[in-house]
Amino acid sequence: MSGEAFSQAHAEAAEALGAYALGALPDAEAALVEAHLRECERCQVDLAALSLAVDALPSAAPPVDAPPMLKERVMSVVRSEAELLQAAGAGADRPPESRRRRRGPRALLARPAFAAAAAGGLAVAAIVGFVIGGGADSGGSARTVQAQVTPAAGVSATTHAALRVSDHRATLMVRDMPEPPARKVYEVWVKHGGAAPVPAGTTFVVRSGEIPIAHSVDRGDQVLVTAEPKGGSLTPTSPPMIVARPA
Repeated sequence: MSGEAFSQAHAEAAEALGAYALGALPDAEAALVEAHLRECERCQVDLAALSLAVDALPSAAPPVDAPPMLKERVMSVVRSEAELLQAAGAGADRPPESRRRRRGPRALLARPAFAAAAAGGLAVAAIVGFVIGGGADSGGSARTVQAQVTPAAGVSATTHAALRVSDHRATLMVRDMPEPPARKVYEVWVKHGGAAPVPAGTTFVVRSGEIPIAHSVDRGDQVLVTAEPKGGSLTPTSPPMIVARPA
């Protein structure tokens, strides 16, 4: 193997070592890492350090009792995801071909420095959801409608949004929103008929979750989302990327 080819293989294997140590690599990628390990002493040393960190992770943080409200928060996320998928239609939960490749936390665990820190007792947490308190009632009068997502506004094909309305109270549910532009947040607006949009008193930066809307929402209103400077605006300064029309 030429020096250039070895350097490239080394860079790829070094990046994948963390995922390999966790057993998170597909078989084909794991085989490539193992082939490189047979020739690279440096990666063998790094893998040994990472293995120590992986073994230490289960005992890195003491066990604690779950908060009483944890179950309800988790179920709230599950319910909102189910409603969002139902409103988005069949196939909404299927990622495009380019995103189906199995991935592991390579960037985080590929560095020996992180391995030393983890072995020293740092707790590593995976954020699997974000729940904003409040939300609309889930009584029999609640209804969920799919929101229109505008690709031209910078969102991807995997971005979905839906609006749940109950007794004039609304909750916007979003999934896979892009990061807001620099020094900006997402702001929610309510548009009554032909009138200009008014601030709903709600801004957010989360990419997936439930966003309770402070302003009342009536039948026939439109709920809009735009990117605005931090602190919010009095009038929209950018085209809406999300538009929802409660029936």
